[in-house]
Amino acid sequence: MTRVTAWIADPRLRRRAYALAALVLALLTVFPQPYVARAKILPQDSNSIGLGSMMNALGGQLQGFAALFGGAKQQIDMYLAVSRSDEVTAAVIKRLKLVGEGGYASPEKARIALARKADIHSLTGGMIEIEVRTHDAKEAAALTAAYVEAISDRIVALGKDRVERKRAVVMQRFKEAADRVAGTESALNDFRRRNRLAEPQAELGSALSVRAGLEARLQAKQVELTTLQKFQGPENPQLMAVQSEVASLRAQIARSATPASGAAGPNVAGLSEVSGEYLDLYRDYRFAQALYEVYARSSEEVAVETLAGETASSVQVLEAPRVDADRKYNIAAVALLALVVLGALFTEIYAPATGVRLFRSRGTDGAP
Repeated sequence: MTRVTAWIADPRLRRRAYALAALVLALLTVFPQPYVARAKILPQDSNSIGLGSMMNALGGQLQGFAALFGGAKQQIDMYLAVSRSDEVTAAVIKRLKLVGEGGYASPEKARIALARKADIHSLTGGMIEIEVRTHDAKEAAALTAAYVEAISDRIVALGKDRVERKRAVVMQRFKEAADRVAGTESALNDFRRRNRLAEPQAELGSALSVRAGLEARLQAKQVELTTLQKFQGPENPQLMAVQSEVASLRAQIARSATPASGAAGPNVAGLSEVSGEYLDLYRDYRFAQALYEVYARSSEEVAVETLAGETASSVQVLEAPRVDADRKYNIAAVALLALVVLGALFTEIYAPATGVRLFRSRGTDGAP
């Protein structure tokens, strides 16, 4: 240890050591030459292939329904997690046959090596960049291309799985909605046949119009009767005729206030007794019909999405795998070289200029 300390304290030996270290690190900075290959991809959602515009043509109700079943735009963080997943790494190892003869001893060592060589990160605009840094240009390009294919295959597989699960849910609900429409329509028709009813709007409107017409005629006849009583005697035929009509109208209104059912169906009072159940059945039928229409359009959405997934890629390659043309340097060697240069400047220039004594001279410690 004393001998090493003496060498460090010797300015000539120390400076030669700095020069030798700087020379070695300068060579390691350039050799072996590193190569960087990169590619840029853009994961696509359903809107990017025109699915959103096609489904908007089918009806605005699909927008909320698509959001309910996960049709909203996916976040770039999800695609980034997929790109960095073990499944993608395993696909790259399998595609390039990195394990076995001429490769790594085990899949674990291959994963560790790929983690050091490959860097997958996101860019502005939702893009994903695959960057591979090795000392072999062909290897860097091959790894980048393998990552692009593996990521594309994984995203497409996940998209197909999502569409299949959505399709199963929608078709099941579509069948249930069809059964519900049939059941509510059958119950509504049975109730209408038993009570001899027409459509709710027509039935209630007709009954109310008849009642309103009778009351209007009665009011008019009462005004006419009052006028005739002022100018005609009780034996006047016209006055008697008007009195007879007023009595007839009052009888008809009285009969309409009593629940009854004839060949044409129930009157207003009779309709009021069944209108609650009738409207409940009609409301259930309309709700089932609206739900059926929603799921019918949703089944079309799933069909179009399935077709789009089969005919269009879910990942767009914006920049094909390529090796950078500019000269690259070994970053670790550059960092060590900078550290050696800083150490030399501090010990050989800064310390002597400021009077800082870092080492004792060889004569001060009794050495010959």
